[in-house]
Amino acid sequence: MESQPSQVRLVRDAVDADVASFEVFFAAEWPRLFRALLLLTGNKQEAEDVTQGAFLKLLERWDTLDHGADLEGYLFRTALNGYRSLYRRSKLAAKRVLAPGQAGRDPFEQVSERESAVRLLLGLTRRQRAAIVLTGIEGFDYRQAGALLGVKESTVRALVSQARARFAKGMDGDDE
Repeated sequence: MESQPSQVRLVRDAVDADVASFEVFFAAEWPRLFRALLLLTGNKQEAEDVTQGAFLKLLERWDTLDHGADLEGYLFRTALNGYRSLYRRSKLAAKRVLAPGQAGRDPFEQVSERESAVRLLLGLTRRQRAAIVLTGIEGFDYRQAGALLGVKESTVRALVSQARARFAKGMDGDDE
């Protein structure tokens, strides 16, 4: 009967270790992911929502994930997919609200009075912005950023080059 309490203790310790490792991962990665999404979305609330959603999905799958794999990359991919989904839904909702034929700026690009860097980022296409945030701000190399965005390394290089050219020109031209 003495083996029973020790088995229970082993199971409890294993569960506590998994929870603790998620908590450690969460504490380490939350600021970085939130900062990247804040720069990507230009909106604190959206960045928080997408960050929380990504971590929630990660937690739901925590026991089945390969912890030797790139959890950081999985988290960023999940967050980027969540952002894309939010963007598509928001764009569709805006089209429904705006009267057909009504000319005007895209309501999602009417972010005004932001800090200079955020304004520059928002002037880029979504893909350029994602490439710049991942490589220039978050420190991913082109190969890693390509894997996160689901494109080739050369595409990331091109997107970063285009974004830098737009920064240099003062961003003349259309966004997307």
